[in-house]
Amino acid sequence: MEIARASTLFCITAFALMVVATAPGLAKMKTNQIQIAYVLPKDRDLMKVYEDVKERRVLERLKEFLSPFKLPRPVKFTFRGCDGEDDAFYFEDDVTVCYELVDELQWTKPKKTTSDGVAPHDAVAGPFFSAALHEFAHAFFDLHNTPLFGREEDAADQFAAYIILLLDNEVASRLVRGTAYSFQTESKEQKSASTIEFASEHGTAEQRYYNIFCLAYGADPINFSDLKSKNILPDDRGELCQDEFEQIEDAYNAVILPHVDQSLAEKVWGKLEVRTK
Repeated sequence: MEIARASTLFCITAFALMVVATAPGLAKMKTNQIQIAYVLPKDRDLMKVYEDVKERRVLERLKEFLSPFKLPRPVKFTFRGCDGEDDAFYFEDDVTVCYELVDELQWTKPKKTTSDGVAPHDAVAGPFFSAALHEFAHAFFDLHNTPLFGREEDAADQFAAYIILLLDNEVASRLVRGTAYSFQTESKEQKSASTIEFASEHGTAEQRYYNIFCLAYGADPINFSDLKSKNILPDDRGELCQDEFEQIEDAYNAVILPHVDQSLAEKVWGKLEVRTK
C-alpha cells in the first residue's frame, strides 16, 4: 500500500512539474523568435506590391527589429493577399499583413512632401510600421498573458507608439507624422463616423490621430513643438500629454521591458535615449 501511495504521489508530482514547465508564463523565453513568409498573391494586381516588399526585404528588417523581444514561442509574420481587405491582424501566433494594406498606403500617400513635412515615403513607412508593431503587441500580450487595464486595441496602439518614440528623434518624428497622416486621410475618407465605427473595439481614425500626436508631444515637446504652435493639439489635451506618456512609460518599464534583451535592443534599435521625468 505504501509503495502504491508513493508511486501515485510521484506521478502527481511529475505531472505538476510538467504543467509548470510548460505554462506560458514560465516557459523559457528566447530572443529572435520572429519567423517570416511571403505568400504569392492570387490577384495579379498585387504582384507589384509582392515584388516590391520582397525586394526591399521588409519582413527581414522587421524580424531583426523585433529580435530583442523575449517570447516563449515563435510568432510568424506573413505577407499575403486578403481578398481585397487592406488590413493586418493577429491570430494564433501568426500576424498577417495584407498586400492590400501596402497598396492602399501607396495610393493615399501625398505626391510630394506636405506643408507639415510628411514625405511620400513616410506616409507609407509610418503607418505600415505602426500597424506591424500594433499586431505584434497583440501577439506579445497573448504569449505573455499580459494584464491590461483598458481596451487591448488602445494598449496595442500605445505599445506601437512607445516603441517608435524610443528611436532616433528624426526617425521617430518621420514615423509618427507618417502614421498621423494616414489616420487623417482615413478620417477624411470617412467624413463622419458611423455607428459601427463608434461601436468598434478600435478608436476612430480621428481619436488615433490625436492619441499618437499627444504621446509624441508628451515624450518630446521640443521635437514636436509644432503640434502646439500650429494648434494641432488642443490646449486641454496638450497639457495632459506628458502625464499620458509617463503613464505608458511606467507600464512599459514594469510589464514589457523585463521581456526585452536590452543589450540586443541597443544594437538593433540604436542608442536609446534615456528619458527622465
